[in-house]
Amino acid sequence: MPVLELREPRAPETERLAQDEIAVIAKHEHLTLQEAAARGAEMLREPWGHAAMRQMVWDTLTDARRRADESATLRLTEMYRRTCLRYPCPHDRRTSPTRERHPFPFDDRG
Repeated sequence: MPVLELREPRAPETERLAQDEIAVIAKHEHLTLQEAAARGAEMLREPWGHAAMRQMVWDTLTDARRRADESATLRLTEMYRRTCLRYPCPHDRRTSPTRERHPFPFDDRG
């Protein structure tokens, strides 16, 4: 299986994924970047894919906040805002009344 290098053009099925999104999927799912790109492309074809992408960024953000990593928290907060705008489909296969709440209210600032 050929290795996907970051400087190579991505496969057509991963065009919608940004490099930082692929990196979050890789970290969240313990995958290589190539595996994460493929997994992300598959995930976004599912009805729950947008919610899953948002949740992976959220999980990574809350982990950075727990570790008190200020630079990662700032970067991931901006990424989470962008992810919420890029992947707005509200369908979520996971629901829980004890789930941690959104880190900031939705607004039009993006």
